[in-house]
Amino acid sequence: MSQQRFNLNQISVAICLAFPALTLSAFAADYYPALPPTLSTSVTPNVMLHIDNSGSMRNNGADGLEKMASARGAARDLIDRNPTLRWGLFSFDKNATQAGGRLVAPVGSTVADLKSAIDTLNPDTWTPLGEALYEITRYFGGQTSYFSKIAGNYTSPIQYRCQKNFVIVVTDGVATYDDTLPGINNKPAETYTSYNASNVAESRTFKICKDTSNVSSYLTCPAKVEGSTVNNPFTGTADDASSTNYGRSIRDVAMYAYDADFRVGGNDKDGKSFDDPKFRKQNISTYTVGFNNNDPILVATATVGHGSYSMASTKDALVASLQNAIDSIVASTSNAGGVATQSETTAAGNRVFQPVFNPNGWYGELRCFLLNADGTVGAGCTPNPKAVIPAAASRKVYSSKVAGTTPTTTAFDFVINSSFMTPAQKLLLGADATAQNNTINFVRGDETNTSFRSRAGIFLGDIVDGQPVVVTKPSGSTNDGAYSSFISSNAARNMVLVGANDGMMHAFDIDKMTELMGYIPSTVYPNLKALTAKDYGVSAGTPHAYHVNGSMRQQDIKAGGAWKTIVAGGLGQGGRGYYAVDATSATQITGLPSSVVKWEWNNVNDTGMGYAFGVPVIYNVRNGDKAVVPAVILSNGYQNKWVDGATTQVANESVLYILKADDGTLLKKIVVPNSTGLSSPAGLDFGQDGVLDYVYAGDVDGKLWRFDLTSTDAVNFKVVTTPIFDAGAGHPIVMRPGIMAANKASDGTSLGNVIFFGTGQLLTNLDRSDITTQTLYGVLDKMEASPTTVTLANLQQQAFATPTISLTSKRVGTYRKMDTTTAAAKAFDLASAANWAAATPKLGWYLDLPDSSERLVTSPMVFDDKVLFGTGVPVSTEKCLPGGKGWIIGLNPMSGSVTRKANKGTASAFSFIDIDGDGKSSAADKIGTGIDDYLSAYQKDGIPTEMSYVATTAKLTGPINQNTDGWDDIGSVIALREANSMAVYTGNAPAGTKRGKTILRPPSEGKGSIYGGTVGNDDLGKDSLTGPGADKIRIETTLWREIK
Repeated sequence: MSQQRFNLNQISVAICLAFPALTLSAFAADYYPALPPTLSTSVTPNVMLHIDNSGSMRNNGADGLEKMASARGAARDLIDRNPTLRWGLFSFDKNATQAGGRLVAPVGSTVADLKSAIDTLNPDTWTPLGEALYEITRYFGGQTSYFSKIAGNYTSPIQYRCQKNFVIVVTDGVATYDDTLPGINNKPAETYTSYNASNVAESRTFKICKDTSNVSSYLTCPAKVEGSTVNNPFTGTADDASSTNYGRSIRDVAMYAYDADFRVGGNDKDGKSFDDPKFRKQNISTYTVGFNNNDPILVATATVGHGSYSMASTKDALVASLQNAIDSIVASTSNAGGVATQSETTAAGNRVFQPVFNPNGWYGELRCFLLNADGTVGAGCTPNPKAVIPAAASRKVYSSKVAGTTPTTTAFDFVINSSFMTPAQKLLLGADATAQNNTINFVRGDETNTSFRSRAGIFLGDIVDGQPVVVTKPSGSTNDGAYSSFISSNAARNMVLVGANDGMMHAFDIDKMTELMGYIPSTVYPNLKALTAKDYGVSAGTPHAYHVNGSMRQQDIKAGGAWKTIVAGGLGQGGRGYYAVDATSATQITGLPSSVVKWEWNNVNDTGMGYAFGVPVIYNVRNGDKAVVPAVILSNGYQNKWVDGATTQVANESVLYILKADDGTLLKKIVVPNSTGLSSPAGLDFGQDGVLDYVYAGDVDGKLWRFDLTSTDAVNFKVVTTPIFDAGAGHPIVMRPGIMAANKASDGTSLGNVIFFGTGQLLTNLDRSDITTQTLYGVLDKMEASPTTVTLANLQQQAFATPTISLTSKRVGTYRKMDTTTAAAKAFDLASAANWAAATPKLGWYLDLPDSSERLVTSPMVFDDKVLFGTGVPVSTEKCLPGGKGWIIGLNPMSGSVTRKANKGTASAFSFIDIDGDGKSSAADKIGTGIDDYLSAYQKDGIPTEMSYVATTAKLTGPINQNTDGWDDIGSVIALREANSMAVYTGNAPAGTKRGKTILRPPSEGKGSIYGGTVGNDDLGKDSLTGPGADKIRIETTLWREIK
């Protein structure tokens, strides 16, 4: 596996600076915390501040103040503003007859000690810039002093393998007496360790570039970065051996500092090797500030040092320049809720979309990458690799209100002086018309009001939990002949939609990644005004607020005699409600607000509505004898009865809503007894006829429920009287379940359906520290009218073998395998004849998650020969995994153990990813010596986000319904796609359940690619999955730079 790592987990550093108390407290007045509980503080970076104390610093700056005094004051101010960083201080040696620089205060000094050290700096020496920076590299590397400043070795400040290291150089002049360095003055070259493009260590040498023709190291002399059009020395500075001035030396040292690994061998404070391939190189980035000195060499130094340059001529400007450097150091991005692909099958021109966010300013990005022919992630899309927001005046921004005795949705343009907003909406934007208009203009992207927060031209808000939805050429399958015309008419459409915490759901044109429209649901109005605050999202300031923070689902439906594409989504922590828009085409979605916004469903419509974390299901439901209607199935979410500030809270409830997809009319509200919050639903279609028969959902109390939608009258839709399973208090089920039909292996008769789910949640700060053991399940629902709740005693226990296995050869990583030493666990197969010949057959399996605080964090993905779960471990004992770690787990659906070929006996185990790099699953992929020693889980360096599946083929399959009961093609007013993407699975139903003609759909073979990231990291991974013994079973991960 090839891996390239650019931008590791710096996001928590930004949190550490924005919230110095290092807590993730709930600052907002909402139930959910202002900061995502998936994030935590991390390893603090080392920052060495190098202040020029040469004689010229006695001179005054443009403000008339002595430059040395200004530098001292600016440094003290900088440390006061950013006290949580690990600061150190360096200067030139104060004795003018001595070379190099000296350590004034070691990294990690207290603020008081740093300020005292700063006060000792006086302008009384030369300017050996390169020598001083080289001495700093010796300090970071724990080496001897190059200039004999100390006896013995420095103590390196690098404590952890993932720790970032920075130098900020503040100087007012070009180098002088800078002539004692490797490669000049008869000094030998420096040998050091770096890494090639394949991340393999190699030895290199470093010398100062004396001239452009004498390149005797692996570092190319980069004269052109100073603005030269040819490779010649910098004008005005001698670069030859007869001179004491080597003006470019600091530039060359900065390049070396970034290229070298300064901690080779040994273990960090986590007890992990500094040579950990996940954090291979401990290098140094260099930032430069020219004080009354706009020197091209300083620009070049920052360029090759992978930092930034700024120039200042006054104390105030110096303070700003230094803070800008720190802001750049801590700026980072994190993955959001999940990724999405342009096509559900591998195809030329396919793209993948990755949402990220940055807590330093709370802005977001929606990135676009091309996929290569083999499905690997390629270059950024052109002409724009990330989403672009147009000028405020030209944007199409819509909103809506829900009002009336029978609440209805009215959509309107979100513009100043709107007459459509309710009085309550207006007051939430400001106390009077002027204040309201100012807020409206700000939300639209206007930056002219200086009393509001500056966004520096970045108008897309943070995207924390949302997963994009891609609307391109229709790709569903239906028996309705008119759908082919719908495909032809919309073959060129190319849109991606995503919710953000700037108040809006955004739609972007994929070709140019430019916003088409934004939509502001009425429920987020209470949080809009907060966006304008200058102290928004900073410690002790206006808390970060959520807006459109849930995920969406799209579906092609036929309503009113015409095909259209509906996109429905929830608000997550942003509010108690859902919304739906018509995304049939770019023309449609940018039309009149009344035609774009289909409906809202929120706590005005029904007080049972809670915070909408669920992802809707869009499918046909019965609406009379031999009649159906496209519907949206919604869970009510959580905390529907919570009241801010109330000393006593009313008990919450669980509700399933079924609405008409086209207009939001309520068909049925189903209240679940003794339940306090419902998960995302999953649907079951018996006969794959396009009609929903059953819905499954879990609740926060640990119960799994089945909802019966088989009546021809929605009034009779109901929840079964007893739960299918009860995991118990403290084991919430919040992720959508997965479903698979179960049939006896001996004769194919129906056993019912296996429901896959897991427990645990990560929604509040208390959740983060919860170490209750959570569990993955595969539970058989025998489809009884009044089911007997399955218990643990009815399930086969499975377990991972201990300890985990770390490979340093083959594919480097950490793995789990199943414990198959217990005969019953190894032999178990739910569908097997042996199981059903037993006196008490097992009704499924369970697997306790072994890591402390581990819980399910992604929706199960169900395939023919495997079921995939993503788990997160937020309580991490490793500093280099600050937001925790995670696992991708692949199990056999019918046994809950190692993946096996169906009905092939105990010798049939296989690996669901490639270990030895030969592109296929074979015995060489074993991670042990036993017959079943194939992996069943691999570790991720962060908590996994929701995954997106792309199949390798576009074939269609389905059961053949011999008897359609006269329902025929009644379900063909919806277009079917792959089951996991719709959250509707083909399954079994009790005898007598009516069904129509089969609609073919893409099979869930598990032969394709899974794309996903990890929270807190700037990564985008691709996992290639196929069946046993097939080729191209491998995993490839590429980590991407922030695109600026």
